[in-house]
Amino acid sequence: MIQGTEQQDTVLQQPAKSGIRRMLPAAGIVITITLLAMAFFHSIGESASLVLPRNQMQFATVQRGDLVRDIAVQGRIVAANAPTLYSQQTGQVQLFKQPGEAVTLGDLLATISSPALENDLQQQQAVLAAMHSNAERSALSAREQQLDMEQVMNSAHVNLIAARRELQRAKQSIDLGVIRQLDFDIAGDNLMKAELEFDHAKRKVELAKDKLTFEQTSRQQDIHRQQLVVNELERKVAALNITAPVTGQLGNWLSEQQSHVLPGQALLTVIDLSQYEAELAVPESYARDLATGQQVEITIGNQQLSGTISTIAAEVRNNQVTARVRFSDADSTALRQSQRLTARVIMEHKSNVLKIARGDFVSSGGGRMAYQVIDNQAQRKNIELGALSVQWVEILSGATEGEQWVISNLSDFKDVERVNLN
Repeated sequence: MIQGTEQQDTVLQQPAKSGIRRMLPAAGIVITITLLAMAFFHSIGESASLVLPRNQMQFATVQRGDLVRDIAVQGRIVAANAPTLYSQQTGQVQLFKQPGEAVTLGDLLATISSPALENDLQQQQAVLAAMHSNAERSALSAREQQLDMEQVMNSAHVNLIAARRELQRAKQSIDLGVIRQLDFDIAGDNLMKAELEFDHAKRKVELAKDKLTFEQTSRQQDIHRQQLVVNELERKVAALNITAPVTGQLGNWLSEQQSHVLPGQALLTVIDLSQYEAELAVPESYARDLATGQQVEITIGNQQLSGTISTIAAEVRNNQVTARVRFSDADSTALRQSQRLTARVIMEHKSNVLKIARGDFVSSGGGRMAYQVIDNQAQRKNIELGALSVQWVEILSGATEGEQWVISNLSDFKDVERVNLN
């Protein structure tokens, strides 16, 4: 019997498997299931519950560059110098020029008939003429009195000379013993009397001269005062003729022809055609941002003009502030009074900022929300907007250059996180 090889075989015992190695297949299966579940739920999370048509939206790309903060307002062309002429006196007005008619500086435009004022002028002129006549008459009378005083003084001077001679003869005679002492004393008394009379006459002449000078000065003051009255009346009468203060054209009649007017009543306007300005109606909300010297771009039909703000009204009317713009260079022949215009007021210039085209998303999103377009979906994101211009909106946070946003109205998005764009 032939023996087998069983006796030569050695039985080896299989080592027991470790716990970790036994768990590896199970762990792999669990991880695989978890990843598949995460992918499944992630795909469910990225799905959108709202679908909107893409062709009904407006899109824009976030850019980096300069932003000019400006506002668009309406206005009209006004003459830089358009004076209104008023009545100075009560009377009946007569207008000589028609509205729109060309006028030259100094042309007679209207006249006011005031017989009472003209009568007052004539009366005061007559009083002035009478005062001149009285002054001349008084001067002649004073000169006559002065002449009489000089005559008395001359007579007193002659008597003084005679008394001196008589005293001299009396001295010679008393030395010779020809006359008595009494006669000598009488001669001395006569000399003293003559001296007193001459001195008195001389003082009266000087007083007459001073009196004449005083009266002449007083009369000249009265005449000057009356002349002022006449000058004022002449000015008022001259003001009855209304003349053109500038060269241009007549604007409008503010009073009817041959109507009765009162002092201070507006009669007509004159427009200076040599220089125009723009009058802008700026909303009250922008009043604090306005300042003189700001640049303004004006559009009148196909004409583009530039200028600067020259004056800003200090009051608000009908929720608007009036601003005047002075043109830098404008052809006045191409402008018309009260012509309508559109203006762009440049308030601020910012450099190197993130910006996007302005759209309805600013108001509908409250300036705090926007939708970024990623592939065929619009994803909601929080943002912060800054300065607004007519064309652009500054983005302070929540954006990166190159992103595409929905800039149309966001009311249809209903604040959902994701919207499919069909």
